[in-house]
Amino acid sequence: MSMQHEQLFEKIRPAIDSKMEEFKYYQYNAITAEELWRYCVEKKWRRKNIEQLRIHEVIATIFAVSPSDIVSFNQVEFLQSNDWFTELNTEELKMLLGPVKT
Repeated sequence: MSMQHEQLFEKIRPAIDSKMEEFKYYQYNAITAEELWRYCVEKKWRRKNIEQLRIHEVIATIFAVSPSDIVSFNQVEFLQSNDWFTELNTEELKMLLGPVKT
């Protein structure tokens, strides 16, 4: 996190904590404040200059995030980042992807 992002994160920490309490109320205990922040930075504000956003816009975005938004974002990132065939050797890949012999 850049220094400016870190300062903004700390500045709006009460709003983030409030959202985290809402998540806990609905039993989404696995979601962290850092995941919420990363979702907003990388998904919601990815094409915006965060330093130019107004505080009320930042807080409104945070309050609009649902747990399913973050879960979906994390799943997509996981699926995009993994190389699914790293643990397979050449023979296993041939067996998996080759034609079925009967």
